[in-house]
Amino acid sequence: MKDTIPESPHSSIFRVEVYRSSPQKLWTYEQLDHYQRKIAERVQKGEPGALLLSELAPVITLGRRAELAHFLVSQDDLLQKGIEVYPTDRGGLATFHGPGQWVLFPVLSLEELTGDSRGVRALVDQLLQIAYEVGSQYLSRVEVRGGVEQGVWSECGKFAAVGVHIDRGVVLHGLSINGFKIPESFYGIKPCGLDSPVSYLLEQPDEKEFEKLGADILEAAQRAFFRPKSLINLC
Repeated sequence: MKDTIPESPHSSIFRVEVYRSSPQKLWTYEQLDHYQRKIAERVQKGEPGALLLSELAPVITLGRRAELAHFLVSQDDLLQKGIEVYPTDRGGLATFHGPGQWVLFPVLSLEELTGDSRGVRALVDQLLQIAYEVGSQYLSRVEVRGGVEQGVWSECGKFAAVGVHIDRGVVLHGLSINGFKIPESFYGIKPCGLDSPVSYLLEQPDEKEFEKLGADILEAAQRAFFRPKSLINLC
């Protein structure tokens, strides 16, 4: 867990917090969702927010426009494979989160992040830029796409997705970036309603490389949102 003091006309001190799920101690999307809302309530009172980076237990999250047609198997089948199904209020359709993937939630005021209290498009562009910058460090060719294909893509498929919700001026949800594939990854769904493949930044599971990917995401996020002048490691 870290504190940072950003050099920004809109920003106060915020925390950078990293959470990882394990068989011994699960970190579920439901837990993350409840936690981000507690932080959002504090931000709405003028208190500091947080930049949350998580590796989650396997889950299919449903955006506001998710449809049953995007499921290729029953929810019972998903549960038998240890994959939860969780409805959310973010934009978008159905997607997977789980081991081997990093999820970044910037739980701060929209105005603080973009300079505009109505800057949702600017926020989405910032999140896509973070994924583009990180992907460019691992792959030779990446591109940002819009419309129904919104996300960041490699030649092999989509590796980063964005879905957000603004609650009384505070950002909820955010960005996911695929590190490596596991058997549960995107099982039983059409990710974001597409028939296109997904891709990954790492060829195989590698703990050091995955940790480095997480650090790269945080560095890119702080470049996108702030100009930090100090970073204090608390653990």
